Amino acid sequence: MNEANPPISTRRGDDGTTTLLGAGRLSKNDVRIALLGDIDEASAALGIARAEAAGGELEELILEFQRLLYRIMGDVAMPGEPNAVGLADVERVDEALESWSARTEIPKEFVIPGESKVGALLDFARNIVRRAERTAVHAGFVQDHPHALKAINRLSDVLFVLARNADGKFSPSRG
Repeated sequence: MNEANPPISTRRGDDGTTTLLGAGRLSKNDVRIALLGDIDEASAALGIARAEAAGGELEELILEFQRLLYRIMGDVAMPGEPNAVGLADVERVDEALESWSARTEIPKEFVIPGESKVGALLDFARNIVRRAERTAVHAGFVQDHPHALKAINRLSDVLFVLARNADGKFSPSRG
């Protein structure tokens, strides 16, 4: 075994448990593990959208959101530690929402994803973020990490706007 590259598989999870920093071994059906999985899945979905965005402001913003999700995962994984996500993170998501909303026409009717590949991928990521939000509420994450929950909630809003923008729905005044 090369110590510089520890093994990927420790086989300790074969019994249906996993290690959560600061919490010891937990069942893999623990709601905190489900929340970590939802957030990780949302980040992976955003990674696909980022790869398709192919540069520019949108790609940079998606990467910023992936990093935010990573910090939220840190808050979940380390209960009792100071929160990594704060008011400044919520404000940054709000700024992105305001900026992109000003240049994007929001349809008045229900949206069926698929007008563009990037838009569909952003809609897919948004749905996973919404699931993560529901799991966070179920996990009792609201009381211990209020800013992280606000960031998750608003992230789904900005992803909706980004998807419409990617679909070519530009505001008549800015488009």
